Amino acid sequence: MAAVLVVRVRVYDPSTPQRRPVLQAEFGEYPLTALSLPAGHDRVVVGNTHGQIAILDLRKGLVRGCVKGLAGSVRGLQCHASSPLLASCGLDRFLRIHSLEDRTTRHKVYLKSRLNCVLLSSRDLELLGGEDAGEVEEVKEEEEEADEVWDLMETVREKRGKRAVQEEEEEESQEATETVEMRKRRRKMKK
Repeated sequence: MAAVLVVRVRVYDPSTPQRRPVLQAEFGEYPLTALSLPAGHDRVVVGNTHGQIAILDLRKGLVRGCVKGLAGSVRGLQCHASSPLLASCGLDRFLRIHSLEDRTTRHKVYLKSRLNCVLLSSRDLELLGGEDAGEVEEVKEEEEEADEVWDLMETVREKRGKRAVQEEEEEESQEATETVEMRKRRRKMKK
């Protein structure tokens, strides 16, 4: 399957001796920048430079639906391995989670940098009661060891410029002269 800055998606069959595509599906008039395969393998999700995302049917080469809500170029698409979810990111700096069933936006998160790719984990991120409890304890122990190391370290003073050193020396000399004057006054008072 290929879609590199063209308007169409081409499906190739490597088992045939032909170099021609088996199927071509077109979407819109702007170049496609992102492509992802959902779990069913009979569809493909594509995004273009104008923020449009479409679900294409690979059996017939038709557009099955469009996902709305983007502004700016689509830079990354990733379908979840088991759920009918799609993650998209683009130059508008939002990460969006879409539902492939009803093509609505489920979640939208603003990130501070321009995004150019997205990756979903294959692991379930939910914490299971007994399995992950040991991992949490190990992390706490590592944090305590790190705190001990930091507590044993000496504090390092920052280097100061010449002006700061001169000012500090002047303050010390003033303090020294003040203490000498104080001693003289005490002696006079004792007499």
